[in-house]
Amino acid sequence: MKDRLTSIKNVALNKTWVSFLNENHPYSLLHWSIGGSHEDTKDVWLLQDEMSFEAQEFPTIDEALQWIEENMKNISDVLG
Repeated sequence: MKDRLTSIKNVALNKTWVSFLNENHPYSLLHWSIGGSHEDTKDVWLLQDEMSFEAQEFPTIDEALQWIEENMKNISDVLG
């Protein structure tokens, strides 16, 4: 599991996003930042369910990976 989490983190930091499967269900972890005169500044990592498009926000990639480690035990593929 640690190897998969390391792969997820490395790809996400390199490309600002990574997709992976957990129990054959697709997810993406992506960096999202917005700013400008009409927008609130936001700099978060999103974990998105690619079937329902529901997303959870995390302030840092490490917090996202901790949640993934605790809640997703069957990651089978990391797609870069």
